[in-house]
Amino acid sequence: MTTLPAKTFVLIHGASHGGWCYDRVAAILRSQGGQVFTPTLAGLAERACVDARRIDLTTHVDEIVALFERENLGDVVLCGHSYGGMVIAGVADRIPDRIGNLVFLDAVAPENGKSMNDYVFPGWRLAPILISVWLFGRGYKLTPPPPAWFFKVNKADRAMVNRRLTAHPYATLREKIRIGNNADRIAGHTYIHATNWGNPQIARQYELAKKRKGWKVFEVGCGHDIMIDAPDELARILVSVS
Repeated sequence: MTTLPAKTFVLIHGASHGGWCYDRVAAILRSQGGQVFTPTLAGLAERACVDARRIDLTTHVDEIVALFERENLGDVVLCGHSYGGMVIAGVADRIPDRIGNLVFLDAVAPENGKSMNDYVFPGWRLAPILISVWLFGRGYKLTPPPPAWFFKVNKADRAMVNRRLTAHPYATLREKIRIGNNADRIAGHTYIHATNWGNPQIARQYELAKKRKGWKVFEVGCGHDIMIDAPDELARILVSVS
């Protein structure tokens, strides 16, 4: 009997989170024979000790490209949640031939020359963020992190999520991404939208994704942290597009 090759998934977390947020999804995918990587980006969670003054979006993109090279990964389902959409877009522009499907998980799917701030903190919305960064984050960290209720995490998991959220390196949100059209060479593109969060900026990203030719789109009835609120459904979708 011929054994089918294991599918490979690289799951990138969003701002203030860490690889921990994918634990449930990773366990499901591994139980089905998948190879799963859930790296924590520099400056966050167990890597919070890394100097945030030296971390920007390029740092995070470089880390994931290095992971692909180090593990010799190919035909990968690369998934990015929220801010992680910025990271996977940068990775996709660098190494499109190693990616089988690019999955934006309630995320920003950026245009060249735009930053995360441009999408989620447009206009006056940036003012309170800057105040928080300078008052509490020494000018280089966004802290305190938004609480779990802000993301509409289910009540049973809010305490756990609050314990694990960390300050986010602010330069990653400010840096404008520089990408071309290399991601167009990737066979599959997917957008998964959390319908119960209600964030207008992310909802706009979903509406744009629905209009993009060839993209698969899915809706999940939960809060922003789909991997925590609906791990079984997320795993099913990821397998379906692999």
